[in-house]
Amino acid sequence: MEVTCPRCESTFAVEPRALRQHQGLVRCTVCQQVFRVELAALATSAEDGSSGSRWGRRLLLTLIALLVLVLIVQVLWWTRSYAYAATSTPVRQALLSAAARLDVQIPWPGPNREIRIVQSSVEPLPDRLAEIRGKIRNDAHLVQAYPVIQVTLSNSYGGTIARLEFQPSEYLGPDRHAADGFVPGEDVSFLLRSPKLVAAPGYQVTLLSRP
Repeated sequence: MEVTCPRCESTFAVEPRALRQHQGLVRCTVCQQVFRVELAALATSAEDGSSGSRWGRRLLLTLIALLVLVLIVQVLWWTRSYAYAATSTPVRQALLSAAARLDVQIPWPGPNREIRIVQSSVEPLPDRLAEIRGKIRNDAHLVQAYPVIQVTLSNSYGGTIARLEFQPSEYLGPDRHAADGFVPGEDVSFLLRSPKLVAAPGYQVTLLSRP
């Protein structure tokens, strides 16, 4: 706290603890006058400092609470917009257009169990190879990411010969792009071809979520 010498009117700082130890007696550092500072004034100064500290803490806590509230609102708004974009064609097209200009991809949700295989068939090719054609359907109410298609080849005894995985860019036709997302209610044709996709007694086609 600051005190003022009654003789030379010099102002200087003193430690409250030192004042208490000397019963409020202070020696002026300029004129060496010894004078007394009322301990009641010391208590008032301490209360003012404590009050200011409390108000400072309250202001800090209020600012933190406001920042947390703003963050929560932003997350809720982003989630709402994201879900709306996955169900609204105009919003989805606008987002896709903006993403294309920015050279980024929208991470559509899923895929989940609401994407299923509705048709598949194996056709033999020369050199003991084969291809698999089929269709997948999105039964969800929102746009989802295209799944990875896994093909498991097995022998006559059910033993696994090979396991292959096909990314959306490998099985979608030229008129479709994985970045556009899998639209609800659509049937999408797929074609699986690979030098490793050989003719085998058994085939199992499975849909996997993309990492």
